[in-house]
Amino acid sequence: MTKPHSGHVLSSALDTLVKRPLNQADDAALVSAAKAVWYSDSNLESEVTAFLNRHTDEVEVRRAGYLLERFTRFACLSDLRVSETLNVLELFAHSTSVQAVMLQTVTPLRRRRDELAVSWGLSEGLGLKAQALMPFQTRHYEAEQRAMFS
Repeated sequence: MTKPHSGHVLSSALDTLVKRPLNQADDAALVSAAKAVWYSDSNLESEVTAFLNRHTDEVEVRRAGYLLERFTRFACLSDLRVSETLNVLELFAHSTSVQAVMLQTVTPLRRRRDELAVSWGLSEGLGLKAQALMPFQTRHYEAEQRAMFS
């Protein structure tokens, strides 16, 4: 994983993650990014602005936006942090356009795709890489993290 820029842990982790398809994401960078969103008190607007200032490639920007929105879908995130994250996602609107997901009829299991990734204009999502995040969203781990940042 790359060295954090001026204490920007989230943006540094995103720098690493967006370089290749998300289903090949670096586990350490993925965990670092998720924990920065879920448990830290970092300023998400500052983090995302720092990231966007360094990235102009549309696919990289879309991957970062997808990841942030995907992180909001985990139960360990507080309502306040979900709101903050969703507000910050508006910064991506200036960099890229999010595509509307068209509802489809029932799709066979093998042809299912990550509709959130599709809405961000991506052909890949996290897939099984999301399993790397599972140990960090247990109630016990969440309680420990909240105690540390309180």
